[in-house]
Amino acid sequence: MLTKAPVLKRQVEAQYPPEALAQQLEGTVVMLIDISEAGAVTDVEVTQPAGHGFDEAAVAAVRQFEFEPAEVDNVPAPVRIEYAYQFVWRAPPPPEGTEPGKPPEAPVNFSGRALERGTRRPLAGAEVALPELQLTTSTNEEGRFSFRGVPVGNHEVLVILSGYDRFRTRETIAEGQETQATYYVQRRIFSQFETVVRSERERKEVTRTTLQVAEIQKVPGTQGDTLKVVQNLPGVARPAFNGGQLVIRGTSPNDSGVFLDGQRIPLLYHFGGLTSVYNSELLDSLDYLPGNFSSYFGNVTGGVINVRSRAPKMDRFHGTVGVNLVESNAVLEGPITENLGIAVAGRRSYVDLVLKLVPENEDGPSIQVAPRYYDAQLKLNWTPSKRHTFTLQGLTSNDTLGLVFDRPADQDPSVNGDFEVTTGFNQLRLGHQYKGGALTVESQGMVGNTKIEFTLGDRYLRINALDLDLRSTAEYTLSEALTLAAGLDIQYADASVRARVQAPPREGEPAGPLVNEEIITADADSYQYYPGIWAEARWRPFKELLVVPGLRSESYLFGEQKVNKRSLNPRLAVRYSLTEQVTLKGGAGLYHGPPAQEEPNSTFGNPELKAKRSIQYSVGSEWQPTPEYFISGELFYNDLSRLIVSSDRLVERDGQLVPERLTNAGTGRIYGFELLARRALTERFFGWVAYTFSKSQRRDKPDAALRLFDNDQTHVLTVIGSYKLPAGWEVGARFRFSSGNPLTPIVGARRDDNTDVFIPVFGPVNSQRLPNFNQLDIRVDKNFIFDQWSLDLYVDLTNVYNNPAKEGLLYNYNYSESAFLEGLPILPIFGAKGSF
Repeated sequence: MLTKAPVLKRQVEAQYPPEALAQQLEGTVVMLIDISEAGAVTDVEVTQPAGHGFDEAAVAAVRQFEFEPAEVDNVPAPVRIEYAYQFVWRAPPPPEGTEPGKPPEAPVNFSGRALERGTRRPLAGAEVALPELQLTTSTNEEGRFSFRGVPVGNHEVLVILSGYDRFRTRETIAEGQETQATYYVQRRIFSQFETVVRSERERKEVTRTTLQVAEIQKVPGTQGDTLKVVQNLPGVARPAFNGGQLVIRGTSPNDSGVFLDGQRIPLLYHFGGLTSVYNSELLDSLDYLPGNFSSYFGNVTGGVINVRSRAPKMDRFHGTVGVNLVESNAVLEGPITENLGIAVAGRRSYVDLVLKLVPENEDGPSIQVAPRYYDAQLKLNWTPSKRHTFTLQGLTSNDTLGLVFDRPADQDPSVNGDFEVTTGFNQLRLGHQYKGGALTVESQGMVGNTKIEFTLGDRYLRINALDLDLRSTAEYTLSEALTLAAGLDIQYADASVRARVQAPPREGEPAGPLVNEEIITADADSYQYYPGIWAEARWRPFKELLVVPGLRSESYLFGEQKVNKRSLNPRLAVRYSLTEQVTLKGGAGLYHGPPAQEEPNSTFGNPELKAKRSIQYSVGSEWQPTPEYFISGELFYNDLSRLIVSSDRLVERDGQLVPERLTNAGTGRIYGFELLARRALTERFFGWVAYTFSKSQRRDKPDAALRLFDNDQTHVLTVIGSYKLPAGWEVGARFRFSSGNPLTPIVGARRDDNTDVFIPVFGPVNSQRLPNFNQLDIRVDKNFIFDQWSLDLYVDLTNVYNNPAKEGLLYNYNYSESAFLEGLPILPIFGAKGSF
């Protein structure tokens, strides 16, 4: 990450073009400047010329600039910045022998501050000029300036700063009085140091896509939710109903991990996909690792999403309030003391209030507890010294939904009575970071609880868990060629399970009426304990080659387990820079993932289950012709084994024959390739094109035939673009295409005389597909900048040409007729966000 922006150390004044000077012309030349890790200017490219000789003069001057170098992760690094050189015409100096103004010892009679319009950020280094008097000065770090002995009268004032529109006004200076003024200067489309870091945070994984929050908050169809943008990256399948399931490279959503600052969060989205449970305003960036990730992450056989929160802003207090048709949220942050900052955020939906105004459908279920959700975050950041940083973070999230069924369902009489579901979690995290020369140590402990409650008539499932996590990581740089890293991970959960419910179908098992399914009753407490240690080396035997071998050891301990399970996971990633722009990459590794929370329980599953296993291979290349453009291609193959599948066997347990229920007999394979072409946000436009070809297959028994995974999508294409127009307008579009999900056909039905319900007869598992999906989303923003705050009004239009996705099939009571279950139609979301 960019930890220090370049600072201009030596500025050379450009020679004013004689013809422009004679015609009293002014101009602004916008350039991209490449700055080396030593602070020298290596290249200058004019992006917005001014003509009249201004371009040549500006380039000649800027090539002589000297900077204090930028730093990436506190190490000097080359960067590219946008810089605006402004030429301002001034009246010629007075003839020799005359005084241009009052003596320098005259008192201050004109002073003020220059602030950024809309944010009130002090503008340091801005030039404040009185052109008619040939007087000029610069603002200090607080944006303050002053003049002495300005003559009485009305004078033009000019404020100039690279990256900002030129500010002009007039001030009247009175005799014997000090004139004080505050000027709010309009920022241009891009700030002075809106940069693309040429040597970004070192890539040690085979594939890592990093998204900055400022780049992606306005992606169409996401309502500004940073975490939902992940679904538009290569390797991610489109979730049903545009929900929150993360199907990464053909693996189950339960096999991928979502981390906040390196530790897991139990739920990522409200109601499976409406919005994420962590406010995007408090995030810094997001790392997406679809596979072959390093030993840093464990207990995951799919992909990894690691979200990094940011420290509270410390310059002054800031606030943001956002509202749309679904929810409202607010953020307040700022300094408490010089080295202690705080950030508080909260969100609450009001779908329940809106639905109360909608007449109930007499033929369908009525709303008893309307869907509602809320979440809140608190973060304290204390930096007592340059080497030590302490953080305290609190999280809470809650979802509630309830329905009333007036009569039993035609296909399944067991579906009747009240339906209620509540999910939520609370977490408290304490972290510490030490940075001392070659050694970096980061530790974070977490205590929390997770709650899941489900009720349908006389059926229920209630899980309450106490969660304890500890993570500590150390890195030591031995030399430029070798860095060693190691860490400790401990996850512990003590869960109380109360249940009276039928076991839901597993992956690959089509859902039928529950009326004939066995009702399982549970009333037990159990624990899960996952300790792990890891180590890796980042070895660069020569400049072009990076080798990252790693090893991770994991253990899986459960309450009813007779024999503890362990795994050893060797991993290797290699990156080779063929040229300065082209990098070859590849990797292989072993990954294990423990069973889900209820699976090691003897009531629901099998306490002797082993960890799921995945052997992952990938090879590819990256091409970065310029800092703004990035193109990547990659082939991948995953060999899956020990997949958990249903079992009809009886096994001996504690001297009794009991149902085995679940076993590790499943295997599978996933293969495909991914393409990503990305344009970073350095000018008005950003966007990317992501394409994935994938085939994900499973085998439920050793002698069974291969079948498609439930969420297999052969082709997934996403095209995203956003363009900033003048006058605060911004327009963006997203087009998505994907293959339809596999479908198990119903080829007939038989009537069950005991229950008077028709039981479907299924054809081969996942032997058909739903129709392909395609959708266009558009977002339009209008940003209004006021002196002390800003307002963003937007409309996010999902499914512009009203093409609802075919998400499944609905059948009548005897399965003789069917119709497609459709997703959302055209959906406009209007919203507003005010910030100060």
